[in-house]
Amino acid sequence: MGQALLLPTQNKISAAAAITQVRAMFNRNRAATAYNRLGDDQKRIICFAAGIQERDIQPKLEKFNQEQRTDIHCAVKRFAPAFEALTCFSLTEINK
Repeated sequence: MGQALLLPTQNKISAAAAITQVRAMFNRNRAATAYNRLGDDQKRIICFAAGIQERDIQPKLEKFNQEQRTDIHCAVKRFAPAFEALTCFSLTEINK
């Protein structure tokens, strides 16, 4: 059988740069990542529950000011149990 041909990698980075990249991955705001992945309708619902005007809705959580982020956090905490309690029911069951 033939031997595997080892090709040099073209994207070599220094160990320090690699460590910096790994640290950046772990220092991300996980809440912001989750919010930013939501659809526009979901963001609108959350912001409505938080009392944020539609004109002030931001596409990224990081763009909100501290007060708005606090309002979003409180709204999610307030409504999460209600949504969780209702997600186990089918549409047929809800429409009875």
